[in-house]
Amino acid sequence: MNRTADELLRRTRLLVRKGPYAMGAWPPAQVSAVYAGILRGNETTAFVMLDEREATALLHEKNLPELPPPKSIERGWSVITLDQKMDWDVVGVLAIVSQALAAASIPIGAATAFSRDHILVPRARLEDALLALKERCGEIVVGE
Repeated sequence: MNRTADELLRRTRLLVRKGPYAMGAWPPAQVSAVYAGILRGNETTAFVMLDEREATALLHEKNLPELPPPKSIERGWSVITLDQKMDWDVVGVLAIVSQALAAASIPIGAATAFSRDHILVPRARLEDALLALKERCGEIVVGE
């Protein structure tokens, strides 16, 4: 393990959004409608990724009616934000987090913002996930 990543994680606050959040996929041509729906829903936490095959969005499930019907969807996620500015040359943070969650048999998804990482865990396994991360990370702050 990278000592720098370990030290950084020990100082990293975990900001927990219980959700439930959904991750959906839409045809690329619907990306504008996806963005518009997220804006109409007044999302405070959302993620959109566009590539040549699909538009992917993570958003609170309560706002799904604001978007066109997705071609695929996964529901029931919580979001754990590693609430620490991370420089782009830090190595191993997500590896440490994913290894801890894998050891607890918790499936994850990940989304990287410019300065922070976000981990998706099944809402039904949130408490187990926080227990698995408790000794590796700093303060845990639970919201919504």
